[in-house]
Amino acid sequence: MPSYRRLRLVMAVLLASLAGTPKYDLAILNGRVVGGDGNPWYRADVGIKGDRIVFIGPIAAQEARLTLDAGGCYVTPGFIDIHTHTDALIVQRPDVANYLLQGVTTVIGGNCGNSSYPLAKLFDRLQKQPPAVNFGALAGHGTLRRQVMGSRMDAPTADELKEMKRLLGEELRAGALGLSTGLIYPPGSYAKTEELIDLAGVLRAHDGLYASHIRGEGSGVKKAVAEALAIGEANHVRVEISHIKIADRNTWGQADQVTDLILKARELGLEVTTDQYPYLASSTSLASRIPAWAFEGGHGKFLARTADPEQFARMKAELIRRSLSRTDGSNPLKEAFVARCKDHPEYQGRNLEEILRLTGQEPTPDRAADLIIELAKTEKAMGIFHSMAEGDLIAFMRNPFNMVGSDGGIQEEAGEEVPHPRSFGTFPRVLATYALEKGILRLEEAVRKMTSLPAQTLRLVQRGLVKEGYFADLVIFDPRTLADRSTYKEPRQTPSGIRCVLVNGQVAAKDGRPTGALAGVVLHGKGRS
Repeated sequence: MPSYRRLRLVMAVLLASLAGTPKYDLAILNGRVVGGDGNPWYRADVGIKGDRIVFIGPIAAQEARLTLDAGGCYVTPGFIDIHTHTDALIVQRPDVANYLLQGVTTVIGGNCGNSSYPLAKLFDRLQKQPPAVNFGALAGHGTLRRQVMGSRMDAPTADELKEMKRLLGEELRAGALGLSTGLIYPPGSYAKTEELIDLAGVLRAHDGLYASHIRGEGSGVKKAVAEALAIGEANHVRVEISHIKIADRNTWGQADQVTDLILKARELGLEVTTDQYPYLASSTSLASRIPAWAFEGGHGKFLARTADPEQFARMKAELIRRSLSRTDGSNPLKEAFVARCKDHPEYQGRNLEEILRLTGQEPTPDRAADLIIELAKTEKAMGIFHSMAEGDLIAFMRNPFNMVGSDGGIQEEAGEEVPHPRSFGTFPRVLATYALEKGILRLEEAVRKMTSLPAQTLRLVQRGLVKEGYFADLVIFDPRTLADRSTYKEPRQTPSGIRCVLVNGQVAAKDGRPTGALAGVVLHGKGRS
């Protein structure tokens, strides 16, 4: 009998304890929910348990251990950046602060044909030492080609192509989301269409994505888009065209023609999407302006060619013709800026004309070509190139299959380099400038392009929506104060108005500062074994 009474007492205490246990670990109250599906916002509270959204509806404050008041703010899914180069530094800088403070909760690396190899090693490190945001990656074609062929320019032999396909299969089974190409960068630029069609055939069995930095974004943009579509059609795999743009004054105004190619492919059943950053300048290495043949065989061969008068003259002539000559009266030397140059920090933030004057030289295309080649000899100097028209940018932005992607990398808030502002301001810029201010996009549509559309494109499960059962990757932002503050002259400025960012149910950033929570996970592709 005493034992029975003791049991009843224990049960009573347990029931009382359970009655007082909050239903939710965290509740977001009084917000306007933009669910990520493009539908109009609605008022609701969001209850979170562990790493999941478990309830959407009225919640009393006492039902949650922790509450966040979202009064006057929007509550959206965390932003998914489908195109980044964060894999270069994510292990060393796991806070990923410049993305987290934009509201980005997932970054995708391995773009433009360049990836960490093998991906299994990177994934393993990130699982043991998680970053602040979720991370997924594509396998880079250039990386695989380099593993098998080095920097050779010729076509692969049958055995070499077989080996590349084997390596791609291994990367997909390790969890790669697909294959990326960088067809303006050696060694990817050496590949013919037939090689890419054959290699991309591996994707079909793993439901992998073919994501391409296409072969041309200027006068050859339509041909380059057609090539990407042909690779997808030949293998019945979905295609993602990276950072879509028209980066040539002579081709401005052709965005609708490019869009028509994509629409026709979609009508025929090919799943094609695009991504875009909301800026009129691109950023890549200055060496990308040098013809690709100059780098065949590696850096040593490049140096030898610069020392050969005939090859140097040819290299320089092609560089001037392709990148430093204009017939419309504009000055390309004023439009190309140096973003990073470790050997010459005084060049950073200056355009080619300013640098030449600084060094006592006449600002001519001939001198600018000499400067670019000289910098390519010793380091990977990065440039910013003002080359796009806003009419084309807006035309691409309005396409329903177009997503937001920064094409940036991990950056710190302080530093001498002058990087592209996209690494700090891409997502707030789309929301604040192109949705709320200019009305180019409905707010709900802009959010869809940052959330459910990339989740769908990448086949990410239970992410990209504010929905019960989905992972609690969430952003709370104030439309009254939302702004990207990053500029070309002062890029290292974080946005305002991002009140709170949750990654897998944990508060990762609040009031413009990271909390130190490292709750990100590795997101694997469907081919993982």
